[in-house]
Amino acid sequence: MASNSPSSNRLRVGYAFPPNKERNVIRPSLIDYAKLHGVDLIRIDLQTPLLHQGPFHCIIHKLYDDAWAENLQDFASKNPDVVVVDPPDLISKLYNRVSMLDVVSQVKVSDTGARIAVPKQIVLKDEEIKDLELKFPLIAKPLKSDGSAKSHEMSLVFNRRGLKDLDTPVLLQEFVNHGGEMFKIYVAGDQSVCVKRKSLPDVAETEEELEKKTEGAMKFSQISRAVEKSEKCNGEEKKEEEDEIEMPPEKVVTEVSRGLKEAMGIRLFNYDMIRDGNGMYYVIDINYLPGFAVLPEYEPFLTKFFKEVAAEKKVEEAEDSAIEDEKVKPRCCCFQ
Repeated sequence: MASNSPSSNRLRVGYAFPPNKERNVIRPSLIDYAKLHGVDLIRIDLQTPLLHQGPFHCIIHKLYDDAWAENLQDFASKNPDVVVVDPPDLISKLYNRVSMLDVVSQVKVSDTGARIAVPKQIVLKDEEIKDLELKFPLIAKPLKSDGSAKSHEMSLVFNRRGLKDLDTPVLLQEFVNHGGEMFKIYVAGDQSVCVKRKSLPDVAETEEELEKKTEGAMKFSQISRAVEKSEKCNGEEKKEEEDEIEMPPEKVVTEVSRGLKEAMGIRLFNYDMIRDGNGMYYVIDINYLPGFAVLPEYEPFLTKFFKEVAAEKKVEEAEDSAIEDEKVKPRCCCFQ
């Protein structure tokens, strides 16, 4: 068994990813940058028990199977000095779109006047189609958000006819017009970065007009192609429209990120947020350990996070040591 008590001043971070996810986070540029700043990124061999690997100061991971979770839990129980980012039982709550947004209600944004909410949503089963209590258009999302190709198959549903083509059970979420732009916020510990990305265009039709559409639903991929075609014809007009979409205030981003981190108990994630015409913000999705490599200067962003994790662990160990020292101090009892 490898010793898991690193004696070097260098920080050793083990990582475990599926191959298709690894390239979105652990790129050579990150490995090189981290190494220059005292952090060694070490690929975990998934064919070898974790107890035979290391030593590590910290482990990051994005694997979904139960065998890995058991392997990691066994390792963590025998190596409490190694920080696991993040515990599988907490991450697993983000695999369920029905409940992943429940934590948004715990987020408080003080002194900004900002309002944070979640679009109205329900789980649709075949027998519930007649009792639908949502307003069209709707976003249809698979219940599972486990990183698989199927979990990304979403549709914009215009009317009841579109419901018949959906694989049920499915999550239905009311579509909120938001200017065709979304904010993707990436969180690593106490750091958060907000970037703007293209989203679905606004839907101008009324519910009555949507009901007349012969095509009841459209997959996101089809919508994206339609948007791209429109932009090629109206490039300048689209660019001016995009410039009008303001980024959310830094304080809002910071407080929502902190609130979600504390409510979920995890430290590496991103969330999608939109803003309607009345200034209301909606959190519409949360993802664990996303493709941080899309961020500009993501290398120092993650390297700083790794160092913060190690520093927090040292503080925690020092506090625990002080408590133990206090317990063993001799007590003097004086009697008069």
